[in-house]
Amino acid sequence: MKTLVFLFCIFLFWHSADAQNEARVKQKVDSIFKIMSVEKDPNARINLVFRIFNSNIEQYPHLISYCHEQLYKIAVKKKDAIGEALSWSLAGHGYRLSGNYIKGLEYHQKAVAMAEKTNNPAAISYTQTMLAHLYKDREDYQKALKLYLEAYKIEPKGDNEKRLIYWIQGNLATVYLAIGKLDSAIFYAQKRLDMKLSKNVDIQALQSIAGAYSQMGRVAEAEKLYHECLQSMEKRESSRMLNMINLALAEHFYRHNNPDSAAFYARKSMEVIANSSYAYLAMKPAKLLTDIYQETNADSTIKYLKIFRAANDSLYSTQANQQLQMMTYEDDMRKRNAESEKKEYTNKIKTNLMIAGLAFFCLIAIVLYYNNKRKQKANLMLEEALSELKSTQSQLIQSEKMASLGELTAGIAHEIQNPLNFVNNFSELSKELLDEMKIELDNGNPEEAKEIADDVIQNLEKINHHGKRADAIVKGMLQHSRSSNGVKEPTDINALCDEYLRLSYHGLRAKDKSFNATMKTDYDETIGNINIIPQDIGRVVLNLLTNAFYAVNEHRVALLASHNGNEYQPTVSISTKKMVNKVEITVGDNGNGIPQTIVDKIFQPFFTTKPTGQGTGLGLSMSNDIVVKSHGGKIIVETEEGKGTKFIIHLPIQNTNTI
Repeated sequence: MKTLVFLFCIFLFWHSADAQNEARVKQKVDSIFKIMSVEKDPNARINLVFRIFNSNIEQYPHLISYCHEQLYKIAVKKKDAIGEALSWSLAGHGYRLSGNYIKGLEYHQKAVAMAEKTNNPAAISYTQTMLAHLYKDREDYQKALKLYLEAYKIEPKGDNEKRLIYWIQGNLATVYLAIGKLDSAIFYAQKRLDMKLSKNVDIQALQSIAGAYSQMGRVAEAEKLYHECLQSMEKRESSRMLNMINLALAEHFYRHNNPDSAAFYARKSMEVIANSSYAYLAMKPAKLLTDIYQETNADSTIKYLKIFRAANDSLYSTQANQQLQMMTYEDDMRKRNAESEKKEYTNKIKTNLMIAGLAFFCLIAIVLYYNNKRKQKANLMLEEALSELKSTQSQLIQSEKMASLGELTAGIAHEIQNPLNFVNNFSELSKELLDEMKIELDNGNPEEAKEIADDVIQNLEKINHHGKRADAIVKGMLQHSRSSNGVKEPTDINALCDEYLRLSYHGLRAKDKSFNATMKTDYDETIGNINIIPQDIGRVVLNLLTNAFYAVNEHRVALLASHNGNEYQPTVSISTKKMVNKVEITVGDNGNGIPQTIVDKIFQPFFTTKPTGQGTGLGLSMSNDIVVKSHGGKIIVETEEGKGTKFIIHLPIQNTNTI
């Protein structure tokens, strides 16, 4: 009981201290907004925005939305387009830190577009930098790098521009470290250190250099820098940064085969963000601890796996709370926009009425009378054409489905032959055994007859087993052929991918016995079951695999015709990977690749590169509709002509059953 009282007191103390810190930060930003409300110089207001960013509001993400609201009010009042652009950038920043990347991206893009219209270099660079942060968090490093480098072109005319360059250098170092360009990471980190814009230890720069040293094998130097970062960071209030440093140090020790130290800093990484707005950041250290203990300590593995899952759930819970707060601001903004549009529309109508008057309405009445006659006839023709179009569309969709079913038939025939052979063989063997049992019974040998009966029972069990195998294959074919009911259900995505890989391969083998290909699989076993429409996603995977096998076969035939195919090994790969809030399915091949001139057309209905009679041009179009419209995902194409193609499917995770 005393322990519980003690822990409760600690909890109250922590919340009290955190509330006091939050109150101090809010008081600080309110004083900045008070100055900003009377400041006339737009450039000075930009400088005040920078002060807001440096006021530790990242520790309390919902305060960022409050700052956006205040900055937006001031910008509208002063008709300041630069301030309005920066306010939208702050809104996007808040959504990003709360994990809502879709809204964050929407507002950051809006901010960049508005900043570009102002032609203010500092505003443009600032909004581009904030948008790059979002891509960096999503680990889309190429887009982040492009934006950071674009923003980095700003000339250092004043303090604002110098501060931007300082920020961008640190983030360039972080991105280059993440993509393995260690020399570039050290270069930009050192340039940031050389600027010396802060009296405090530059943790971001030192951490990037330490990470590069760690990957280079310069262990002692890396550890020295990491500990310097830790000592400095523990004096500050940012639990988010302290979490990242401890995690980086844990990964360093894990990389260099020191699991005990790795576990120690991974646990510290989790502790510093416990009960904070960033509790969901416990996922990565919990996952690292699971990896550390998975071969040595089953209890610890289960413990940290549970923490990992709890942190994952906490992310959604935290995100929901923060989004509820932000939805309030969204609603206010929507109302303001609606009122503004309404006033603009009303003024436009009044102006038109004043100009046109009664003559305008008379003219409209006459035109409408004659147009109505023509439209009635046109509508009848359009209705007939629409009816025919819908009928044709249904036929084409059914044709495409039957075409994909035809691709499956040869593979299924190969799959079903094996269990049927077993059924036939064991049936014949059982008949022979029963004949022997009759002879033994006639000869008065009941023990021998019982042994034979046992053999017959075993054979019948095998017949039953292989009969069920055949039944399962037939049911799978029927499931693929029947229309989807549009209902999502928990599905093992790894098993689905593996099944269609085998069937599509055997389908092509049935057409061309000389064809052989290497099949590579890499399934993420942590995915578990996800909610999808299995028939529809099965068709998507089948279509992509069939195209992949077709591509490598075409490449093989072309190389053989030119006597260059002896060293070519057709290869088709399929992999799955669990990511944040989504599952990724990648289907790749080393075939001809897709010419860049037609990449943008491949998802258009009826577009195909196959010879006449070999493709309808609906496969990829239907696949894209299934993934995007039915599942809220997307399909990405990566291709290089002459080297191969990858199709990457992203499916949002709505409800999973992980092990």
